[in-house]
Amino acid sequence: MPDAPQHETPPPAPAQPRFGTTKAALIGAVASAVVTGILAPWFDLFNRLPLPLRLWPPLAVAVLVAGLLHIPALGRFVVAHAQAIRLGLWALAGMALVGLLSVVVQGITAGSPCPVPTELRLVTAPENVVQLRERSRQYSGEQQRDGCPLLRMTVAAVPPPVHLLNAFNSGWEMEDRTGRPYARLHDLQPDAWVATSAAQPDDLRGRVSAQLGANLPAGEDQLVLAMTEGRKAELDRIMNDPDDYSFEKVWTTLTTEMGMKIARPYPETSVAALIATHDLFEGRGLAVSEYEQAPAKYQRAEQDLVTHGLGADTVNSLLCEFDRLADEPARQSGTVAGRPSGPGIVMLVPGHSVRDFNDDRVEGCPDTGQSHELVGVGHHELSKLDYQYVPVTWAGQRSAEKEALVEKFGQWLKSKPLFHHESIPGKGRATAHSLTTLSQLLLDKIRTPVDMRLMLDVSGSAARPVRVQAAEALRGQGRMLGPRDDVQVFGLGSRTEHGRAEVIDIASGRAPRLGAVATEIENAEFDRWDAPVSAGVRELGEGDGSAPVVLLTDGRLFDNEGGAGAAESIGEALAEASAVSGLYVIVFGPNDCAVSKLRGTSKPYMCVTASSTREPIADALLTVRRWR
Repeated sequence: MPDAPQHETPPPAPAQPRFGTTKAALIGAVASAVVTGILAPWFDLFNRLPLPLRLWPPLAVAVLVAGLLHIPALGRFVVAHAQAIRLGLWALAGMALVGLLSVVVQGITAGSPCPVPTELRLVTAPENVVQLRERSRQYSGEQQRDGCPLLRMTVAAVPPPVHLLNAFNSGWEMEDRTGRPYARLHDLQPDAWVATSAAQPDDLRGRVSAQLGANLPAGEDQLVLAMTEGRKAELDRIMNDPDDYSFEKVWTTLTTEMGMKIARPYPETSVAALIATHDLFEGRGLAVSEYEQAPAKYQRAEQDLVTHGLGADTVNSLLCEFDRLADEPARQSGTVAGRPSGPGIVMLVPGHSVRDFNDDRVEGCPDTGQSHELVGVGHHELSKLDYQYVPVTWAGQRSAEKEALVEKFGQWLKSKPLFHHESIPGKGRATAHSLTTLSQLLLDKIRTPVDMRLMLDVSGSAARPVRVQAAEALRGQGRMLGPRDDVQVFGLGSRTEHGRAEVIDIASGRAPRLGAVATEIENAEFDRWDAPVSAGVRELGEGDGSAPVVLLTDGRLFDNEGGAGAAESIGEALAEASAVSGLYVIVFGPNDCAVSKLRGTSKPYMCVTASSTREPIADALLTVRRWR
């Protein structure tokens, strides 16, 4: 019987070439070096990312690969090409090792991150903010160590000069009123102040709780008569060089022969304007010390400036208002070389503000100078403006390191002043005594008294936006209103929805009692329904005399004008109100002015939102002075 067949073992397959560990490592290192060299620019960009962001790409790749391997077709591909994929993985491992070593080396050599820079806070008049901000950026850019900035400098507008004494004594941010602190909102406490004149810090030094350091010169400028090129050409035909004549002669030529109006900001809110007012009085033979001899002349001169002041509280706002007038074709009269000669207005402003206007650098007013360029006409009887850098130290906040930094910047600014001029022919500098005397004289004697009526929207919706804001805004106007000015406060509302409008008496008093008036506003009951604005105007218009009305509202009163349009109904009411000379509306809260212009009346009207200005009540006071 034959043997059963035996199963023979198949011959072994030929051995596959295998790489040793050393060879694989060498090949991976070479491959990774080649790939790293190709991707070097991308590695540089990768290394600039923060460490958390650099960890995400490897994790994302790992998750992606793990997901792809679950696809059957890719799994078979990996098995079929295992050797090539193994080489690729060695290359990727080498690249990962290089990247890991790079991060470790950078972490060891980079040292600690940049420390938090020291903050320096600076304030100056609104018209100087652009220049001071440029200087601070230049200086802070130079103050670096190992690529790290040492300083962060912020620049803000200083409060109006009538509020400076209070700001320095109240800690700038907070003030104590009957034991309760409340925000004065003067912005952050400054570490240094660039004053428009040495007279300012000289007057305040020793009268404020904050310590004012020694003055350091920060720049020099001169007040000029700013007018359009066309108007300057007209002046040149009459007098070739105005500086050869007395200022009184130049004034007469501009106002009488050329029919021009002289405008300046209000001296309560602008030191440049206060100095300009001093120069205008002195140049016209109205010495401040001689007021009692001819008070009527001073009052007429100041009333002319108020009337033609364009309702501007700062140099910037004056330039903005002029630019608005210059853009109105109806304001153009006469031509020079085929071009309109521009508004018949001369502005008394610092010389650098003229260049800012022409270069579109007036903060808060873009695109100036496109319709007209301004020319600044100097005169030897106009004052120099000697800008001073004044370090400020607050009680309980002494820091020798910060004080040294503040002093160092002041010395640097002394060598690189805000404004550069070849020659300034100004006659001299205003003194603290002359400016203080003039300021008191303007408010206490020269200015025509204002009898102003505040009408509050006392509806429930107005309680939050109007009550506190209106009270605090009024409380801060202690020097915006003189001791002869009178304020009456009324409430406007209805007891029922769509019911009869009622005007209720809330408070009255003169400027020294504004604090008490503000307290009465805070204590008023804002619990009524909205009532028509026109009804309130009509009721106040039945009294004696004539005074402007300032309405403080959340804006919803405009919705209660019946079937007629609000512009017509309010306009007709204002026209019929014999005791109301004009209506100024301030809208507090998120609403806008629903009525921007009235119809049916020639009396002045203005509506603004409180958020559009730093000092809504102050702006209203300055504007209604011209409505008498």
